[in-house]
Amino acid sequence: MKKANPEAGFKEMSNLLATKWKTITAEEKKPYEEKYQTEKEAYLKIVGHEKREHEAMRLLEDEHRQKTAMELLDQYLQFIQEAEKDTKKPKDPLKPKQPMSAYFVFSNERRAALAGETKNVLEIAKITGEEWKNMTDKQKAPYEKIALRNKEKYMNEMEVYKQKIAEESASLKKEEEEFMKLQKQQAIKLLKKKEKTETLIKKTKEDRQKQKKEKGEKIVDPNKPMKPA
Repeated sequence: MKKANPEAGFKEMSNLLATKWKTITAEEKKPYEEKYQTEKEAYLKIVGHEKREHEAMRLLEDEHRQKTAMELLDQYLQFIQEAEKDTKKPKDPLKPKQPMSAYFVFSNERRAALAGETKNVLEIAKITGEEWKNMTDKQKAPYEKIALRNKEKYMNEMEVYKQKIAEESASLKKEEEEFMKLQKQQAIKLLKKKEKTETLIKKTKEDRQKQKKEKGEKIVDPNKPMKPA
């Protein structure tokens, strides 16, 4: 058509194609429709996987939103209430506590004796600070030994703790991956169901138009190019 009308513009060419398409028979249209179907299948094979997966997930999300709207609202309201109660992230009670320094080991030991003299916290801190500053290395050595032993214990406990956290994290990640895999499978099933329905609707329309044509009724070709504005 383009070769026969090389000077035709877009609007004129559209009109020519529309007129030509209207006059050809269903048998003449068949090669073009088959070519379209072949190119469509090739396109879906090349870029269809991610697009289909995205469309499937969108459909699944839409379905979930329709089914769980009230549930999500309840969860949101509960989240707001809990956030208002406590915005601070709780500490992990299983995480090993930081070991005390040599000074704090000494300070704890002295605090019991000084507290008996009815001294307040600030006074006790001031006294123990001065005493520690004036102590010799030999006098500090026992406390530093205790602090070192506590630090080694802490490091060992932290290794166990980190290993435990890593294992739990890996297990959680695996569970999330399995969940997403199932979600995608469910989404693909939903998409296939939608595509099957669309195909059935299309076939029904084609059958109806075929029946009308056989009866000699004037029909509107759904494949006819739209007239440009």
